[in-house]
Amino acid sequence: MNTIAIALSDERLLKLQKIANDLNLSIEELVLIGIENLLAQSEVSAQNPHQNILNKSAEISAEVVDRFYALASDWEKEVAGLSSTAQMSQHPAYLEIINMGRKIVPLLLSELKRNPLYWLSALSAITGENPIKPEQRGRVKQMASAWIEWGINQGYAEENV
Repeated sequence: MNTIAIALSDERLLKLQKIANDLNLSIEELVLIGIENLLAQSEVSAQNPHQNILNKSAEISAEVVDRFYALASDWEKEVAGLSSTAQMSQHPAYLEIINMGRKIVPLLLSELKRNPLYWLSALSAITGENPIKPEQRGRVKQMASAWIEWGINQGYAEENV
């Protein structure tokens, strides 16, 4: 195991402490979650270079992105082993993600590549939309593709051919 040192301004350190306290984590755990999420995003982007959903997330504040990924990480850990997506979608962290509103739609669209099934109901709850055609129901990849296409058409995502 390696150790790294990071120099932070007092303001950033206070922000990190507040977020860590809100999530009941240490700063070290919070930073590791952020690093894990960044690595996961990098892997997802490498697996599918044809669409770059994260283009739009550049318009989302770093605090919102950090909050989303911290909640998503908590949620994934706490629902691991559950088979009911209905139960998973009632978890407090998932509900808090939904309450973040339309500003996180680009992040959810991006996450469809990694966990397509998990974010479909969040997208529907936030947007009030359902772009999934009857023949796509039950076909997770097709359902995710329908949402990504919807996101491109609505300006939440960009297709990178």
